[in-house]
Amino acid sequence: MKLRMRKCGPTKAAPMFPAARTLTAHAVAACMITACIVLLAATLPAHAGDDQQNTAVRPGRTWFIDETGFHASAHANMSCADCHAEQADHQHPRADKLNKPASTAFDRETCLQCHGEVEDNLAKGMHGGKPVMKTQDYNNCVTCHNPHYVLAPEARAKGLRPAGDMSQSCGVCHKTQTDLPKPAPDVAACLSCHGLKTGKGIAAGVSASRPQGGSTAAPVAFNKGKEPQGPAMCLSCHGPESSAAAPAAVTPRISAEGMKSMTHGDMNCLTCHKDAARYPHNRQERVNCLTCHTRHDEKTIHDAHSNVSCGACHLSGVTPVLKDGKVDYAINSGPLNVHSMTLASGTASCVRCHSAAPVSTVARSADSGGSTSGFAGNGNVGAANAILPPKSVLCMGCHAATFSVQDTSGQIGLGVFVLVFAGMGLFWFSCANLGKGSPQKGTDGDAATGQSHACPAPHQHATGENRWVALCCDVFLQRRLYRESPLRWAVHALIFFPFLFRFVWGLLGLTGSLLSPAQEWPWLLLDKNWGAGAFLFDLSGLALLLGLLLAAVLWRREKSAVANAPRHDWLALYLLLGITLTGFVLEGMRIALTGMPEGSGYAFAGHALALGLAPLGQATLARIYGWGWYAHAVLTALTVAYIPFSQLRHMFTAPLFLLVQTIRGRH
Repeated sequence: MKLRMRKCGPTKAAPMFPAARTLTAHAVAACMITACIVLLAATLPAHAGDDQQNTAVRPGRTWFIDETGFHASAHANMSCADCHAEQADHQHPRADKLNKPASTAFDRETCLQCHGEVEDNLAKGMHGGKPVMKTQDYNNCVTCHNPHYVLAPEARAKGLRPAGDMSQSCGVCHKTQTDLPKPAPDVAACLSCHGLKTGKGIAAGVSASRPQGGSTAAPVAFNKGKEPQGPAMCLSCHGPESSAAAPAAVTPRISAEGMKSMTHGDMNCLTCHKDAARYPHNRQERVNCLTCHTRHDEKTIHDAHSNVSCGACHLSGVTPVLKDGKVDYAINSGPLNVHSMTLASGTASCVRCHSAAPVSTVARSADSGGSTSGFAGNGNVGAANAILPPKSVLCMGCHAATFSVQDTSGQIGLGVFVLVFAGMGLFWFSCANLGKGSPQKGTDGDAATGQSHACPAPHQHATGENRWVALCCDVFLQRRLYRESPLRWAVHALIFFPFLFRFVWGLLGLTGSLLSPAQEWPWLLLDKNWGAGAFLFDLSGLALLLGLLLAAVLWRREKSAVANAPRHDWLALYLLLGITLTGFVLEGMRIALTGMPEGSGYAFAGHALALGLAPLGQATLARIYGWGWYAHAVLTALTVAYIPFSQLRHMFTAPLFLLVQTIRGRH
């Protein structure tokens, strides 16, 4: 019996383990989704959460008292001096006590003067009608009881309960009133500083609704020209005429001139110094300017300055210092003028760090701006002595640059590039056969070596393949070159893909810093010491260097193997080698100059060079870094100007030709 066989294509073998194959696919999909979620979470702004955390008023530590909560407390009818007898000598505030922990301000004997029965009950093993707990510290009353807001038994019997905003519970004990009764004169005197409302706590961003818990800062309205709104609490120590209890040798003073010129002179002190009204006073964190402001783009400050704090540039009366690879600042002695943040015009404020002049010269040169107070040049903070321009559009092939050209060499190089290509473009687009007909045929030597100096060789893409997909494969994956010669493609890929990777990386960082400066991810891309970026940039740089060296070897082999070998552009190769080598040297100089900052070790090639350059010293590196930078910039400008005259022009002409062919349906 004959069996009729159906004619069909080649038979594919069934997978041996289909379930495992499906499970693997699901696992890969889950990993990809997880990675996307992690990356998305990393790009979300962290400022909102940080701001809420930084502005929270910790329980029992704020110096402000909610008048409404105090009015409803069991101690409302008492004088402040009944508990705070040490303040009756008018030596208040005492600077030596403000810097101690909050627990030192509590005295158990003060509570026992009125609540003596508590000690008797504790001796019997009872407290508050309940057995004592071995884990509880009953010697520190304020752990559980806030003396300013504790409710009396009578109020609790009426149904009054502790609340964040006690003004919403006025009707529990009596008829609702619009205003609180006026306190006794001695209590009113204390509340003039410590009152949440009368002491300007509201303006400081302390919420009246949650005096014992967290709070967020209130919106700040800027009214330039008004007198400073600092609370009396702050000015009693830091004002120009403070009390003898706060000696000037210990407490920084704000001069009258400094207060008038404050950039944020119309804001309350606690808007920025959110932890100032707490114990201990001297343990505050530095003000985070990025809570309200965003970073400057590189076009404005010539570099990302990722490791430089805002105050190192903007504050007067300070000296920049290098600490743990980051540039911070130290406040100078004398009147506290740090609140004058106006920078001098142009690059005059940059000489604080980018200068080799002595202190006296630098100070005189910046008197008009009032921003430079302490000298930190000569490599003291890892800055070059020269004030270098921002990286221009010519640098975009390798770096996160700017949409500007501020250096002379770059302007000349870009001008030559644009003029020559404009002339060539007019000629090309005026030709009637652009994109029509057959491309120019190469010579026999070109065919032998697999190189074509004319338009790209016509390779018809597969039937059914989208022509735009084919264009992307030919341009970004160099498919035509691979078909001609896999070896030449491999060498070309070592040169092409590092440039493509660095260009995309830099463009993402630049656009992100311009469009989303409050996000964190653009500044990671711009941070030269970020581990991932440092490693990938060094890896791509070494791949580029290897590709250029292999190209030189391949060209020499072709010259000796083929009698009529094609002409190679050695000048272009030497220029690219010069750019690559000077780039690595500059990277090593930067790492050594900045004191081997954290994360720079991932730039393994640059870090190795930095170890060899470190013996030169930071002063020498600061002096010669500018010369190295300009040497690198001049080589880049020469390369850009040479592109229209060299074989490098295929970087622009070949994709343009393929694009025209694709648009006309001939690709």
